[in-house]
Amino acid sequence: MKLLKLLNLIIIFTFSYTFVNAKPMPPGTGNAVPANILFLIDKSQSMHDHASGNNKTKNMRPPTDLAGRGDGNYFVSGVDESGFYYWNAAQNQINTTKSIFKGKTWRAHSGARSGLGSPVQIEYHVGKNLIYGLSDSRDKGMGSGCGAGGFVAYTVDPAKGTGSKKKMEKKSINYFTGVNNSRPGNFPVNGVKNCSKSPKDSNGKRPWVFLGKTAMAMHGNKLWLVTAETPNINDSSMNGMLVVDINSSASNLGWGTDFECTQKLEAYKYFNESIDVVEEEGVLYMYSKDNTSRAGQILKQKLDADGCIDTSSGPQYTSWNNSANADQCGSSNKGGASIVVKNQIIYTTGYFTHTVCKYSISGNSIKLEKKVGISDPFQANDPSNTDVYMQYPMGIDFGNGSTNHQNTLFVVNKGRMEVTMLDKDDLTYEDHFGETGVSLFQGAKEAISYVLNDSATTQQANFGLGFWHASSGKFTGFNLDGNGNVDYSKPSYCHSDACLNVGINPKGAQQILDLFAQDNIHLGYKTRSKGFRNVINQYFNNKNPLFNPYKEDLACQTTAIIIIGDGEIANDWTGTKGIIQALNNKKNPILTFSVGYGKDVYKSNEAKKIFRNFAQAGGTEDPANGLKGFYIAETPADLKKVTDTIVQSIIEKQVVFSAPSISSEIKRSGDLFQAKFENRSNQEWFGTVIKTNLVAGTGAADVANQQWDAAVVMRTTTPEKRNIWTALPGSSGKNNFNKDNINDIRNLFTLSGNVINEYHRKTEDTSASNLDRCKNSTGVKDGVILDEDVGIVNFVRGEDYFDYDYDCDLNEQRMRKDKKSGTWVKHYMADIYNSSLLIVGSPKATVESTSTLSEAYYRANNNYSGWANGLLSREEVIYGAANNGILHAFDSRTGKELWGFVPPLIIPKLPTIINGSLNNSPEGGSTPRFLLDGSPIAHDTYFKNPVTDKAGWHTLLMIPYGRAGAGFSLIDVSDPNSPSHIYSILNDSVGEQILRVDHTGQFYKYPYKTTRLNETHFEEIQAIKSNSSTDYTCNISTTNGCYQGKKLTLKSQTIDDQNTTISVNGIDVTGSTTITTSGSDTILTFLNNITHSTQDPDLGGIVDSVRIIEIGPISSFGAEYDYRRLGETWASPRVFRMPNNGPGDNNVSDDEYVAVMPGGFGNFNPQIGSNVYVIDWTTGKVKKEIKITDKQYDTSTKNDIVNSTPATPVVVTADAAKEAYSGALVYINDLEGKITKINLTNMKGSYALDANTGAVSQSLVSTTGPGIQLYDSYTFFDLDVSTLTNNRYMYHSLDAGIGIKSNKLWLYGGTGDYMNLNDTMVEHARVKNVMFGIKDKFFPYFGSENSGGSKIDNLSKCKNMTGNTTDCPDISDRGWYIELDNEKKVTAEPTLTKNVVYYPIYKPIKNDPTKCGSGEAYICAYDADCGRNLSAKLGTNDSSQQAEKCYYVGTGVLSKIIAFNTKLYANISGESVNVKKDDIVVIDAIDEGLVNYRSSWRQNF
Repeated sequence: MKLLKLLNLIIIFTFSYTFVNAKPMPPGTGNAVPANILFLIDKSQSMHDHASGNNKTKNMRPPTDLAGRGDGNYFVSGVDESGFYYWNAAQNQINTTKSIFKGKTWRAHSGARSGLGSPVQIEYHVGKNLIYGLSDSRDKGMGSGCGAGGFVAYTVDPAKGTGSKKKMEKKSINYFTGVNNSRPGNFPVNGVKNCSKSPKDSNGKRPWVFLGKTAMAMHGNKLWLVTAETPNINDSSMNGMLVVDINSSASNLGWGTDFECTQKLEAYKYFNESIDVVEEEGVLYMYSKDNTSRAGQILKQKLDADGCIDTSSGPQYTSWNNSANADQCGSSNKGGASIVVKNQIIYTTGYFTHTVCKYSISGNSIKLEKKVGISDPFQANDPSNTDVYMQYPMGIDFGNGSTNHQNTLFVVNKGRMEVTMLDKDDLTYEDHFGETGVSLFQGAKEAISYVLNDSATTQQANFGLGFWHASSGKFTGFNLDGNGNVDYSKPSYCHSDACLNVGINPKGAQQILDLFAQDNIHLGYKTRSKGFRNVINQYFNNKNPLFNPYKEDLACQTTAIIIIGDGEIANDWTGTKGIIQALNNKKNPILTFSVGYGKDVYKSNEAKKIFRNFAQAGGTEDPANGLKGFYIAETPADLKKVTDTIVQSIIEKQVVFSAPSISSEIKRSGDLFQAKFENRSNQEWFGTVIKTNLVAGTGAADVANQQWDAAVVMRTTTPEKRNIWTALPGSSGKNNFNKDNINDIRNLFTLSGNVINEYHRKTEDTSASNLDRCKNSTGVKDGVILDEDVGIVNFVRGEDYFDYDYDCDLNEQRMRKDKKSGTWVKHYMADIYNSSLLIVGSPKATVESTSTLSEAYYRANNNYSGWANGLLSREEVIYGAANNGILHAFDSRTGKELWGFVPPLIIPKLPTIINGSLNNSPEGGSTPRFLLDGSPIAHDTYFKNPVTDKAGWHTLLMIPYGRAGAGFSLIDVSDPNSPSHIYSILNDSVGEQILRVDHTGQFYKYPYKTTRLNETHFEEIQAIKSNSSTDYTCNISTTNGCYQGKKLTLKSQTIDDQNTTISVNGIDVTGSTTITTSGSDTILTFLNNITHSTQDPDLGGIVDSVRIIEIGPISSFGAEYDYRRLGETWASPRVFRMPNNGPGDNNVSDDEYVAVMPGGFGNFNPQIGSNVYVIDWTTGKVKKEIKITDKQYDTSTKNDIVNSTPATPVVVTADAAKEAYSGALVYINDLEGKITKINLTNMKGSYALDANTGAVSQSLVSTTGPGIQLYDSYTFFDLDVSTLTNNRYMYHSLDAGIGIKSNKLWLYGGTGDYMNLNDTMVEHARVKNVMFGIKDKFFPYFGSENSGGSKIDNLSKCKNMTGNTTDCPDISDRGWYIELDNEKKVTAEPTLTKNVVYYPIYKPIKNDPTKCGSGEAYICAYDADCGRNLSAKLGTNDSSQQAEKCYYVGTGVLSKIIAFNTKLYANISGESVNVKKDDIVVIDAIDEGLVNYRSSWRQNF
């Protein structure tokens, strides 16, 4: 295609500066040494408070169960040690009557380490006016013989409760101790003990602790306690049931004569998860939601007059014990009242499935009548909406009060912090009490998750995480995984008071996200800092470099701690301040930032003082010198912003040198277009595009020949007169991105959940007093409406809303200070970073073709020439994407900006540039982001434009978003002075939705859900956690404290195996894991044993991490836009016409325009990016998603890479290949080193290969099956990538061409961890990168995976040409390869020209901390057919480089090497050996004296 001329050399220069920003500088220029960032999150009880911080009479901590008083008021138990609430359901607020908890206005406290901790079930007896509670105290540690603890039953007298934490326990609590005088001192059931360290009640007695799983129910004046599965005891004699006659109590303690059901029946173990006792026709029955039988059945059993199991007619429950009675809502494993029965209708809740089920009964069988529940903690329930939103539901019961309540289901919706009321017949939503939303703790997890899902951030920093709340805690190291490697998610010691849960490491971000998904962090009383100070002191002073990431001599590496807490810390904080100070006093200071979180901090001067002191001691809080390290975040939205701000400021501390960008191509006329930028700390990076004429004959670039500078030209136009446009409903034209359309633009700002924060205020805000600095400036208001929202728009256009020059004139043209002269100059063009420039002039695509199957033939038959001739005078335009969100269009003759396009789905990201803390900077500030970073492509297309409704030829341009997101936009630039928007699409994986904007500006949302499961969701693991056994023998039994087996069961839950990834200890085992169903259960059978022990890891306990990530289905109305697995669109798509009927389709007239879009960079998220999309070019609809297998781990290759496809594909069309097929053959390489071939042609039949001669034979009729089909694909080469053996990654694209000597299609590539060029926290001996060239033996045919010679080959099938300068691969060899020594890496795609392939190479400088992540650059040249080293022909190395086999060109990182005429050009991030211009490499190419016959497919394409 000759329409577009990709610029061969787009050199982006920057100027040396001390700090970088939210956008990383190119790897190898300083940020190759990632920052170390450790989050420390407060997990004290108050973090369970509602995140809104509203009036506490309107909200509760996460609830677990409720019990009604019969008057419309309800007692509600809170999670962990949150205590009790007394709630008026009708008024939706805390009831403050003086007779209950003495009028407590919020909640009645539980005590630290009390038996009230973690209540899972409560009942209320009207006659006694007592609350009966059952507490899960299995993690309390209650002394000798009691293991970790068990279940405790107690009564609470609400008339006595004072609500003051421990005092409530002392005055109003009475434990169940067994008062049957016939058995003094004896325990009524084996497995029940009086534990030496359990707390005492108001009478000084310790509770009887039920060591086995226990359930409770009340009916009338009787209370049932059922316990079974006692640890270490397997016989049925250890199971038992106690029936308490409440009215027989002589006192108001609430415990009457306990009656032991004397039968020692196995039956009891089926009735100890959740039970309900009801009367049916005068007979008592007990219903159970069983988790013990591992079939999850709902069971029913008749009781006798004493309340024991009636055995007169045999155990009734056995006839119910069948798989058909499985509860389809699933197990809870959280205990509690997850079943209720009324009028022979059964209702259950499913904790892990977020659902409620309704069943009818017929004989001894049940039938599911209705199941509701969608997991969502935020979406408001609405009676008019049939969907019901749930989040970890626990207790369920009928109301107790008015008639309406008695017919209403009350569901304790723990994750939503409310009690949800449902219609008992159709389970529709009626009402709720509590305040919908999340806790501070959940908000903290979501804020950190937001940061960790940004690939630009995780490239620049390694993360770790710890939780803290009390005084104990230490760090001793990490356990090893099965391969003998450090598992940073498995600390060898982890105390509940304070623990380093995830150590800082390159995989830390994903490990933290997995930890958050487990939902098993228990919050506790007290807020002490001693525990975490011990942890950080021991961690950052640990001598083992595999444990401790801190390097004292590496000045360019920043190590920082971020402390997040929600209130005052006890008086041990001064000692913590001393430890923080000591860490900051190290040679390479460890920084500490602090965040006071929630309204309690906001209101407490003491809390502010403590957190400010932490930041001051940590060297980050010094307002007098412009340092801010102490922040206040009232809400999760605030914390999200503050956390991101802190992380970006930490990254800014890294030292860098200079930085280039990726090069493109030189215009053949000899014009050089350079995109340059100047990086700034805490400001948008300033960019430009420069045109220079190359010196004729020499190819030199001389500044004297500069023609124009786009940023200088732009200064002559004021911001309001620039043509900046986007897609808005009802608004077209080239200048609609302005304040007049702010209402429509504001709708887009919040489309993906980002919040517009304040930067300027009219009045002072005590949480950020600096915001009123420009209070008298025009347009400044309190609030963001018509202030910050308009400010963002004006800033993008070029105004100085963030006051860079610090004069509070927010409406002037934006200025930058020249770093050399110090003078201020107008400048409002942002940096063009990773985006290649694209030139589109008059249409010049070829119409000449010898084949009737080519696109050229189609053009000729559809009057392309007539259209092109009419546009001979169309101006030449340069397109480039800048990181203020604008795709610029420049006139190539003058440099004048014709217009700038802001993709509508980039607009939601613009609010993230606001950073209010920078309003006190000496020059103002904003956070620089990747806002548009992909490389545009264009293609002349015959279609009907939906904007003009006219069919004909059009020049369409697609701009991928690059690192700005997983999306792209298509616009029509046929007339560069009148562009139009066709569509925009974005995969918002954080918001779990596909966003689309059509040609009218209307936007659409297509939601989906991503489910993360872990080992705690499996029935076997739940069982061992429930039994509290101290026998840690590992086997398939679930009666011990350790399970070891190959099968794990998900109760009452199915998963889509086509959209699910399964990993064990971070290794993808999806392919080797068998997924089967049994009824409503899912059974996973692993290749190897899974081990999970409840024993302390410090004592040898082993826990295998099992992770399941399921990307749920997209809504049906968005099925045509299913981009759920699209990652960041780093690559440029390739466009061509594809046969719509596949094999044998020779009619090119109805072929379809498609774009081949790699799945992109997935940021190491399973499934994301490991695919290729075939897209309808003109509509954006997905025609086909071709999944690229994420290679499974095996003991041979040990692949442990999470795969994706960030590189641009090689696409060989009939036009380029001059071969007799239509469509294209596609080659895509992926991150884990595989090369896959995709058939998008009309080829048919089958092919065979003669391994001896290399000849390919064709059969047009397949004899072995259907033959070649459209969209077929197979992987034919694999580099066997593993971080455990070679640390190879393949980030960069391949080059391809016909070998002149071999006459075969060759593919050339190389490996290297581009995100970690200096191998930080990598065992250096494992780094073994390669350069390679391989043949496609079947080209120009497709072949197949099973054809002769086309099995997946690896390097063992290639000739090792390392050090070999004479040989050449044999016909039987797949190709050749070169081993790189000394941790060298390929830093860009190779360049093939004149049968020589050139590789840019980076060599890290080791053991020299003064180099701070720098390295040396080389160019390696190899014979394309043989792999012989030709580098000596490039020049002679000086004496210091004599040992090197490639040509030394300077320090830093090389860009892609560009061949132009007889020269090679490459950018370099450090200094080139070229003394005349040390930021570019210019050397003579090797002249082999050979004809260049289609040597580079990409060049011809």
